[in-house]
Amino acid sequence: MSTTSIWNRLFTAIRGGASEVGESIVDNQALRILDQEIRDADNALATAKGELAKIMGKEKLAAARLVEYNAKIAELEGNAIRALDKGLNDLAQEVAEAIAVVTNERDAEAAQAASFADYVVRMRKDVSKAEARIKSLRQQVDMAKARDSVQKAQISASVAGGGANGKLETAVSTLSRLQKRQEEKAAELDAQEELAEASSGNELQKKLQAAGIVPDSGSAASILENLRNRPKS
Repeated sequence: MSTTSIWNRLFTAIRGGASEVGESIVDNQALRILDQEIRDADNALATAKGELAKIMGKEKLAAARLVEYNAKIAELEGNAIRALDKGLNDLAQEVAEAIAVVTNERDAEAAQAASFADYVVRMRKDVSKAEARIKSLRQQVDMAKARDSVQKAQISASVAGGGANGKLETAVSTLSRLQKRQEEKAAELDAQEELAEASSGNELQKKLQAAGIVPDSGSAASILENLRNRPKS
């Protein structure tokens, strides 16, 4: 994968994610999509950093070769001077030609090193910019998640509140019906007891006792009177 395609992929992912943040979250998949886009951007950024590291390595090697070329040129120039001092013009000419070759190689290496250096500067800026945009995007997604959770909680609370009110009304209505049935049942049991006492003669006995015609031996007054009249030992 070329470096250009890496950066295109990186910033495409970031732009896509940023545009999503600016839109309303309309379904449950939106946050998942944003999370995936952030992961894609992180992966692209990691790849770009790897490529940057390679270019930085090449820049360092080119700089080291420049030092070697300059040292070689300095050495050849010294040899050429010594050849001239000794009147060895042909040898000096041959050394001068070697200096020209090495100088051309040094200049090509210098141009390559400068290109690497410029590219490293641009890539460093792009990486920093991408990191900042991904960080901002991640913060916006986190805020969107928090707001989405709050809104879901509010919706749940509203639904629960409405449901609770409805259930409360139902419970009150049920209780009212239950109390009414209980009152009806109590009245029915009282009536059944009255009928049972009337059929057994207990009702008449109670009326006679209440009128004082028939003593109520089971009453507290009767028991007390019996205790007063008990034989003394």
